[in-house]
Amino acid sequence: MARPLDRQRTTPELVTHDRQVARSTARAFAAAAAALLVSTLVVARSDAALLNDGTGNATTFEAGTIALSDDDNGRSLFDLSNMSPGNPSEQCITVGYEGSILPVDVNMNVTAQGPLTNFLITRVERGTGGSFDDCSGFEADEIVFEGSLSQLANAELTGARVLNDGTQLTFRFVFDLADEAGAIGAAASSSIVWEALPA
Repeated sequence: MARPLDRQRTTPELVTHDRQVARSTARAFAAAAAALLVSTLVVARSDAALLNDGTGNATTFEAGTIALSDDDNGRSLFDLSNMSPGNPSEQCITVGYEGSILPVDVNMNVTAQGPLTNFLITRVERGTGGSFDDCSGFEADEIVFEGSLSQLANAELTGARVLNDGTQLTFRFVFDLADEAGAIGAAASSSIVWEALPA
């Protein structure tokens, strides 16, 4: 007796393959669509030049100075497009302190916007060597922050305590894209303000 033809069946192997293809497609799309812009670092400069000539015994009072500078020359720290998971981007910047008030704490105030902020794996390190747009020779002394960009924006961070006038601090920022579907088609922007406050 002739047997009827078997109906085509979907095997577990085919289902697994289809899911892997779908995930690969999602990753490729995320790589083509995710973007990050970190705007030029704005340096907070606070120069106190108050002078009060007192009366009697030639008493005078003069406020100290606080001054910060960086080596970005008005350029953006990052301008990234087509980010993909597992391909981190790094950038360094040097922040210098020149002031008469010591010690001071050099703080980072970060703002960030956009849905991609939740999917950007962020690491900030402080160390020596390197300069803006060139991390060659950089050696990390301390990890200042690890987490997402959105978490960095909500953190209160002291990058370093400065004890001497003329101190140069180099920071390395590393961004990587999380391998998650929420990153597809997303973008973000961020800005960083440095400020020095008496410790």
